Amino acid sequence: MSSSDAAAAPKSTGEDELYVAKNIESVRKRIKDASSKRDVGIDEEVRLVAVSKTKPVELLMEAYEAGQRYFGENYAQELLSKASELPPDIKWHFIGPLQSNKAAPLVKGVGLDKLACIETVSTIKLANKLNRAVATLNEEDESEEKKKLGIYLQVNTSGEETKS
Repeated sequence: MSSSDAAAAPKSTGEDELYVAKNIESVRKRIKDASSKRDVGIDEEVRLVAVSKTKPVELLMEAYEAGQRYFGENYAQELLSKASELPPDIKWHFIGPLQSNKAAPLVKGVGLDKLACIETVSTIKLANKLNRAVATLNEEDESEEKKKLGIYLQVNTSGEETKS
């Protein structure tokens, strides 16, 4: 960390809160400004997902208190832990590579009300495991409404075997 980075970094929890809130406000303003330059406004369609990787729950709560409701995490265990500690209206995106053996525990542990999306589905095996986990939760749920899980498919367009 350079001395200029150290000088710009927040020094206390109170300053952290202000720092987080100001950063979120700044990003939202940039989104709004960018969308205003288009023929059709997109600021209502753009979803800001705050990446919470390795950040403490206290910092996430500061973002939550600043109005942030979508968070991205790339470690299954960390997502499970944070989802259980933080408010239930937070929507989670899993943003990293997910091992297929962690698919069902992640879906079940976080739940379909909180888990909005898995952003890196790169194999049919993982897609099938996620599908089965969602089906199992829906079977266990007594409500009529079937819940869904959003996924982003990762497609290998190069044909290279070494790529996902």
